[in-house]
Amino acid sequence: MALPKHRTNAAVAASEAETARADASVYWVCLALLLAMVTLATRIVSIW
Repeated sequence: MALPKHRTNAAVAASEAETARADASVYWVCLALLLAMVTLATRIVSIW
């Protein structure tokens, strides 16, 4: 059975929404890692 070559507007919108959610998740993970690194660096500096 051949798959249709044309995607519906709903399929395109769903795909774009999923990509936006993935991008937002990556953003928050990176932000959390950056915050953790800054916190760790602050603790290391305070020990010295």
